[in-house]
Amino acid sequence: MAVPTSIEDSPAFRRVLGFLRRWQYPGWILFAAGLAFSISLCNWAIFAFVLLPLIIKADLTRKPPLFHTRLDWPFAALYGSMVISSATAYLVGGAEFGNRSFFWTFTFAAPLVYYTVAFGLTDPPRWLPKAMLVAFFAGAAANSAYAVIQFARAVAEGADVFTVRPGGRLFYMTYGGVMMLVLTVALALFLRGRLSSRSRLGLGVLFAIMLAGLAVSLVRSAWVGLAAAVFVMAVIADRRLLWAFPAVVLLTVLIAPRPIIKRAESILNAATDRGTAEAGGPPEFRVDIWRTTLRIARDYPLTGVGVHNTLYLYDQYKDETSVESQVPHAHNNYIQLVVERGVLGLAAFTFFIVALFKLFARGYRQARSPTTRVLGLAGIGATTGFLVEGFFEYTFGDYEIMAILYALAGALVAAQRWEASRTEAPRAT
Repeated sequence: MAVPTSIEDSPAFRRVLGFLRRWQYPGWILFAAGLAFSISLCNWAIFAFVLLPLIIKADLTRKPPLFHTRLDWPFAALYGSMVISSATAYLVGGAEFGNRSFFWTFTFAAPLVYYTVAFGLTDPPRWLPKAMLVAFFAGAAANSAYAVIQFARAVAEGADVFTVRPGGRLFYMTYGGVMMLVLTVALALFLRGRLSSRSRLGLGVLFAIMLAGLAVSLVRSAWVGLAAAVFVMAVIADRRLLWAFPAVVLLTVLIAPRPIIKRAESILNAATDRGTAEAGGPPEFRVDIWRTTLRIARDYPLTGVGVHNTLYLYDQYKDETSVESQVPHAHNNYIQLVVERGVLGLAAFTFFIVALFKLFARGYRQARSPTTRVLGLAGIGATTGFLVEGFFEYTFGDYEIMAILYALAGALVAAQRWEASRTEAPRAT
């Protein structure tokens, strides 16, 4: 009978490690389901079921699961720009501005999703990624079905169709951005995934439900972002899809009710707490917000005014034609980054986006399996949609939207390591 030479060789120790590994499985599935359904469920699942066992395992084995990734320096640049803008915010508005900015800097936790997925989803059992995909799309479809029910109920109670803003369990603008990303992933799976006929049918049903949910939300920027994502993926993976664009535009113009056309044309309007934008504001309401926010940025060009401080300066910079006050953000990723973090923050964001595109493009181009090919294509489309939607909304400030984008990037990094380990294992034996 062999005697263990160390505690790591003992059966009890191996059982503990096996338990920690199995403990993560339901966490991964709940995390995937919560990404588009409930961000609290998503966070609870990944941090309690996945990250905590990962830390315990690393402590027991004294082997932290850390490795260099292509997004390490870009994330450091983003965080560094927040720290710099928070430090200089004390010069803008005193302790109130500086403390508030540092508080939001400390809560910049979304990149933890990327690292937890990249470090924790290494060499999973083959059934787990499939179960996560099913949970991801099922959760998104359930939220979309809930949004459709909200819409139908409001209309049945006499609400104006074009004032209802259902978002399921999410705020409707956040919901629109989330569904844009989920639909992009689904389309990538259709284009490059090896799906059985039954799987294609099931995914098609869920896709239709999610599309209906996005439609009733009337989030215009999400539709623009989705169109951009589909266009880029069509150019890369299947150019036959490009024929759909003129057909959809023509069909919309011919059969869509005039109020829908009018709403599409009014994308430069912005719905705010007062609701004056779409009810009676100028048609270029978003442009007015951008103009006022840029006036603030002009006075603090290098490092900005600090995170979440725009609200407290807006009224000082608006002119007599402005119809809104205390606007919390610029409804534009790029202007908001400039005003909060200055040109340094915008440069850090650009560095990050370039690195993200390169990560996904390399994953798609060098894919050794359908998994990395789908993740690469989905990431390219999702990043494109995120950037385009970001011209009309501050999507970079939505944790729910960024969590999906970061999860995609982390999953690609993990999948590339699966491929490398599985191809190198036979050579080592």
